[in-house]
Amino acid sequence: MYRCELCQTIVPAGRRSIKVVLKTRPRTYAPRGSERQERYRGFRGRRPRKTTPYDKGGVGTEIVQEAMVCQSCAEEQQAKQQAEAAAQAANAPVAVETPDAPES
Repeated sequence: MYRCELCQTIVPAGRRSIKVVLKTRPRTYAPRGSERQERYRGFRGRRPRKTTPYDKGGVGTEIVQEAMVCQSCAEEQQAKQQAEAAAQAANAPVAVETPDAPES
């Protein structure tokens, strides 16, 4: 038994909760660890000490806000996110190539 965080109704026992992502933000991750090194055997064939793996970083998204919701609210939220994604795809600028001007 739990309370849905969107519609504030109490959900009966035995029903699963669903986590829904409400807000995200873009994030740039910095490189971590040491540079990549070749594997080699140390002194007298022993294994070298473990080093932290190299992570080159990158760009991604981070969850800012999420909620535990009931099944009906989760379906509504998913439909809303799909509609927003379709609207963004429709409004996205389309790259149009223009022919080069003739050279004189």
